[in-house]
Amino acid sequence: MSRVTVHFPTLPLQEAAARPGGITRENALEAAQENLRAISGEGDATIEIALAALEAIVGQADGGRLTPEQLRAVLNEADQVVNMAGTFGYAALDRASRALCDVADGLLRAGRRDVAPVAVHVRAMRLFSPLCAAPSAEETGRVLAELAKVAAFYNFAPLE
Repeated sequence: MSRVTVHFPTLPLQEAAARPGGITRENALEAAQENLRAISGEGDATIEIALAALEAIVGQADGGRLTPEQLRAVLNEADQVVNMAGTFGYAALDRASRALCDVADGLLRAGRRDVAPVAVHVRAMRLFSPLCAAPSAEETGRVLAELAKVAAFYNFAPLE
């Protein structure tokens, strides 16, 4: 019986990883965090633009009702905030923004147009904005718990 020898090609990434040198994982993580800190001002500005757009949408609600287009715009702007808040570690803002996405999506799916649940989420997001004084952990917990009650009242499940 003859033996079959199988040869696997060497990939450039394998060669690079096998070479000595480079930086440690800890140093790479520190450098990445420093890069994030360096661009956090841009992220904060993006958050502020999205929050202003959300506040404008809420202010334009006609008779306490939003159009489907306005609700889709709410989803777009809230998604921007979710991305930035998650990237820059704004945990409370991230949770409030995700909750707004859940509510806006739920309203769209249910054919409802109520502005009130959107408005309360936008106000909470403003409280957690990086340019505002951070509420205490206790206050943050209370606000997030109240936002959860809004979704529960409407019986909206999280998008995730």
